Amino acid sequence: MKITLRYTSQLATAAGTSEEDIEVADGIGLVELLGNISREHGPEFSKFVVNDDGTPVPTLVVAVNDTQVDLRDGLSLEDESEVILITPMSGG
Repeated sequence: MKITLRYTSQLATAAGTSEEDIEVADGIGLVELLGNISREHGPEFSKFVVNDDGTPVPTLVVAVNDTQVDLRDGLSLEDESEVILITPMSGG
């Protein structure tokens, strides 16, 4: 199944793109997807997404199909889902 990923700020820089379409297994879990893309994009990307133990970084905000989700809910994705990963903003 196809998933569209959108990245903001530091994640877009680390991934080298702000958007990508990927093929994944049917019914993949959101947390599993985060681990997979973190391994693919490397440590500079991963530090914003998952901890060393594979759990999501607490400051990461994720929206699926324009709705913010709680990563503790064990959400499974559907074909054509759009996942947006948002890192915290800094500055003043």
